[in-house]
Amino acid sequence: MREYSILLIRDAEHRTNPVMAALRNGVEGKIDWVCVEALFDGLRTIQERSFDLIVSDLFLPDGQGLATVRHLRQQAPRTPVIVLCQSADRDTAMQAVRKGAFDFVCYEELGDPVKLRNAILAALKSEDAKPVDSGGEERRNNARFPCRLAVSYQALEHPFFSGVATSETLNISSKGLLFSTDEALKPGQLLQVSVDWPARLENQVPLKLVAEGRIVRNLNGQAAMRIDKYEFRTRRATKASDEPARNN
Repeated sequence: MREYSILLIRDAEHRTNPVMAALRNGVEGKIDWVCVEALFDGLRTIQERSFDLIVSDLFLPDGQGLATVRHLRQQAPRTPVIVLCQSADRDTAMQAVRKGAFDFVCYEELGDPVKLRNAILAALKSEDAKPVDSGGEERRNNARFPCRLAVSYQALEHPFFSGVATSETLNISSKGLLFSTDEALKPGQLLQVSVDWPARLENQVPLKLVAEGRIVRNLNGQAAMRIDKYEFRTRRATKASDEPARNN
């Protein structure tokens, strides 16, 4: 029996049950669901494993409209993406399909699971039809996100300073970042941190995550920072024509 892996990215205020229920009696096989509530956590999860399908809200707390699809397509270019949206955002969803999303379904249509089920089944069928690359199964079974990532940081308020640390990537999420440092960081200090991101833009250009937030605590050389906002940038000298990968 075939097993499908689906990543579901839904804002906390939206229930996941209607999406899962749409496939309960419609798929011949087992479905392995992974559910997260922010685009950042979805992108992080994509770096840890492969998926057969991504179903995501088009508008998320940290991803708005076409930027949501752009990020997902950049970091999982071979995985079909179905976006969910309000009827009022149908035009944006249609643009998202033109930009690479597989299909879209409006929230108002979730009461009748047929459209969502058909969209998901079509996306899974398209995934089955793709030729299997030599590393596909290995990527599906092995984590690709490295255990530790280089982090640089600088204070955005007085006293100003900068430094380099090592991030415990198991503790990176949309809510915060835990990293080791010799700096005597104080709770409340406002920092900007830059983290080397393992994915590449269009599989070629190195990326970095740039986040801003305040220190929550610093104990035994490990600092916890709340993330208030973030964006992805390239790790090369960008030209005026280069478009940074941003979350808004």
